[in-house]
Amino acid sequence: MRTNRPKALLRADLPDPFTHGLYRLAPYRGCAHGCRYCDGRAERYYVLGDFEKDIIIRKDIPEALAEELPRMREEGMVVFGSGTTDPYQPCELVEDISGRAARLLATPPAGTPRLSASVLTKASLAERDIEAWAGVNSKSGFLILASITSLDESLRELMEPGSAPFAERFRMLKRFKEAGCATGILAMPLLPGLSDSRQSIASLYEAAVEAGVDFLMPGGLTLRPGRQKELYIKTLAAARPELLDFTLELFREERPSGAPSRSYRKGLEALAIGVANEYDLPFLLPHRVHAGLLPAHDSFRVLLRDMVELYRLKGIGTRPLEAAADRYDAWLVGLRRYFRRQRSLPSSWLPERFESAVADDELDRVLDNPRLSAFARAVLVEGAILDYRNLRLG
Repeated sequence: MRTNRPKALLRADLPDPFTHGLYRLAPYRGCAHGCRYCDGRAERYYVLGDFEKDIIIRKDIPEALAEELPRMREEGMVVFGSGTTDPYQPCELVEDISGRAARLLATPPAGTPRLSASVLTKASLAERDIEAWAGVNSKSGFLILASITSLDESLRELMEPGSAPFAERFRMLKRFKEAGCATGILAMPLLPGLSDSRQSIASLYEAAVEAGVDFLMPGGLTLRPGRQKELYIKTLAAARPELLDFTLELFREERPSGAPSRSYRKGLEALAIGVANEYDLPFLLPHRVHAGLLPAHDSFRVLLRDMVELYRLKGIGTRPLEAAADRYDAWLVGLRRYFRRQRSLPSSWLPERFESAVADDELDRVLDNPRLSAFARAVLVEGAILDYRNLRLG
């Protein structure tokens, strides 16, 4: 029997460009980690009350998920977490919402489509559920992403007071890797004057390589005008006043996106990518990983968008590639929406429809780019994998 409770899974038309998830599950709203820089504090997210104390706990998520799983028809990745919460923040220790949801995904009802999963966290509590997540991994695939921006514990205590120590996060990543799961680090935000030096970034990469992660994605700080920026500046003024003028100058344009000056962004990007090349560690989730986590039609979409970014950073023109990626997105959204409207279609319809489009040259017409069509055939028919480090198929 259906109830009126809110949905557990929020569904998109395309995999999210950042997380690659088609579904999102957010067991909480607000976050007790209390990070001084958290973008989730910004007014645009409409999180009411004290962001780190007035946590909304969605206690009915596991029950809602149990009701939704037998009715699901479309495979894809479920991402645990969002910009306004952490699925393993302190209250999860008692509430066990993420843990119960993990166990449901590890033992789904018969007939449930393949649902891989990903967790984004600053906590080490995810280790508690490693058996369940390993079960998800054995069935559908699992990825854990830890947010780690530095090795400096004093900086963590200042800027991420409620989060797990960095050493605990690295231990967690190693354990999941030993369990056969894909792992990655979100090194964001790198803080101006605090964790954005070559030495700090290189130390982070050294630790990442030692932990055996599949990739490390660096990113800079954004400060949206309003309460997010005000709290960060207040924290900086009290703890590191010598950096105040420098930071205010970087963000003086007060952009709605919170982005700092263009020159700083370009400099940090060049520095981070240069260090990444030294350690031979991809800065995007590798094709070999997302090809195993996502259905082929979604993985190919991610691959096209990643190629745009990878070629851009090498100074290669991407306009034809972007145009082809746009056409592919529009085509895939059309197929997906048709499938969702036609409830009588079997869950196998979309992957089979994609397979036929590859076989009968429909995909070639969508891409409208002979060179890219040959690339697509190598990937989708022959099983080739693009190495994000050297941009070669293997």
